[in-house]
Amino acid sequence: MTYRHSLRRWFYLVALLAFSAGAALNLGAQEPTTELVFADASFDAWQAHGPQAQVPWQVHMVADRLSFHQRLIANIQVEVPGPELLKRKGDGQILLLVQVRNGLGVSSRDFGTLELSDLKPEAKRSDVEFSWQAFAVPGQYEVSVALWDKKSGEHNFMRRLFNVSAYKNDPLPGMWRGLEPFEFWSTNREGTAFIFHSDIEGHLYLPLQTRRPVHMEVLLDMTPSADIFRGSYGYYNRYLSAALPIFKVFNQINVTNGSRNGAALDLIQRQVRFEQDDGKDLDWPSLSKALAPDNGPGVVSVKDLKNRKQSPVYLREEIVRRIKADTEQKTKPREKPLHVIVLIGNPMDTYTFPSLPAIETGSEEDCLIYYLQFDFSEHEEIRFGGNRFRGDRLDRRDKGDRGFEHFERQEYFGAAGNVEKMLKPLKMRTFQIRSADDVRHVLAKVLEEVGKL
Repeated sequence: MTYRHSLRRWFYLVALLAFSAGAALNLGAQEPTTELVFADASFDAWQAHGPQAQVPWQVHMVADRLSFHQRLIANIQVEVPGPELLKRKGDGQILLLVQVRNGLGVSSRDFGTLELSDLKPEAKRSDVEFSWQAFAVPGQYEVSVALWDKKSGEHNFMRRLFNVSAYKNDPLPGMWRGLEPFEFWSTNREGTAFIFHSDIEGHLYLPLQTRRPVHMEVLLDMTPSADIFRGSYGYYNRYLSAALPIFKVFNQINVTNGSRNGAALDLIQRQVRFEQDDGKDLDWPSLSKALAPDNGPGVVSVKDLKNRKQSPVYLREEIVRRIKADTEQKTKPREKPLHVIVLIGNPMDTYTFPSLPAIETGSEEDCLIYYLQFDFSEHEEIRFGGNRFRGDRLDRRDKGDRGFEHFERQEYFGAAGNVEKMLKPLKMRTFQIRSADDVRHVLAKVLEEVGKL
C-alpha cells in the first residue's frame, strides 16, 4: 500500500499528510522563492558531487497521458518508506526539490516540504509518495531530484534521463510549437480553477487559414441540469473536467481570416452566462463567476419544479439569433462569412424535444455546426481536492488506417439525433467524446474541413 501526499504541484490531495511549502527555511512570513529554496539547500553543490542516498527512497517518472488541455502530463514521484519518516518526526520537515532541464539547457525547478509532525501512525505500514505533475512537450530531459532532512543534514540526490515520447500518429504535430518544454502545475488548485488550469500560460499553436472569411463561435453548454446530473455536484464537475478544457482549447484557434468568440450557455435558465468576442484567450476570472457554487445541479428553482419537462429549445433560439445577427452585420455578399459553431455539450437524453418547424434564417447554407457531445458517464476516474471525478485519459494505441472513424458514430447515440432534428436544416456534424484522444482528432478534423471551405 502507498499513501500519496500532495507536493506543491501534485494532482492528488490526501488528508493523511499535511503539506507546507517552504516551512523549513525559517524565512518568517516571507513566501520563499524557488531560487531561495534551492540556494538554501545547496542544490548546485549536491549536483556537482553526484548521486547520494542517505535516506531510503525510490524515484519514478512517467509521461503517458494526454490531458483534455491537449498537453502531455509528466509525473515525477518520490517514494519513502513510512517507518523511515516516522522515526524522523522530531526533525520537523523533509524538503524535496526537482529540476528538469531539456537538451537546450532550459531548466524548470520546483520544491515542496513535508511536515513530519503531521504523519499518522498508519504510515508505518506503507510507503509515502510525493509527486509533481507538469505539462511537457515531447523530448529528452535531464531530471535531478533531491531530498533533504535539514535537521540531520542528510540528503539524497539523483540525476536521470527522462524521455517524453511523441504522440503517435499525431494529427496536429505542430500544436505544441512555442510552448515551454516543462510547465509545473501551480499550488492551491481547487475545483474549477484546477480543471481550467489558469496557472498555465502556454498557448497552443492552432492557426486556421481559410479562403473565405470565417466567423467561429465556440459555445459551451454549462447547464447544471438537476436531471442530467442527478442533482450531484460530483457528476457536474466530472462533466466540467472535460468540457472546460475543451472549451479552452477551441478558444485558442487563431482564425486568420475572420473572427472568433466564445460563450457559455445555461439552457434551463435561458441565459448566456459568459461571453467573450475579442478572439483572445479566455478571461478566466469572468468565466469562473458563471461557475459559482450557487449555480449547480443541486440548486433547483421554483420555476423548474413547476415545469419538470426540461427542453433545450433555448439552444436553437440562441444559435438562430447569432446567425441572424452575423448576417445583419454584413451588407455585401462577398463579405458574408462562413458561420462555424463548435458546440460542446453533455448528453441531453432527459430533455424533451418538441416538434418544431425548420429553421429559416436565409443563411442556412453559410452555417456549419460541430457538436461535441461528451459522455461523462464513461470518463476515466481521477482525484483532486479530496473528491473523486473523472479525468484526463489517453488512448495511445496505434489506430492504423481506422483513423477518424474510430470514434465518429454513424448511428447517433442518446439525444444527439434529436438535437440535429431540432436544428434542421443547418448542417451539423456530431461526435461522441470519451477521451482527450477523441478531442485531438475532432480538433484536427475541424481545422482541416473549415480550412478547405
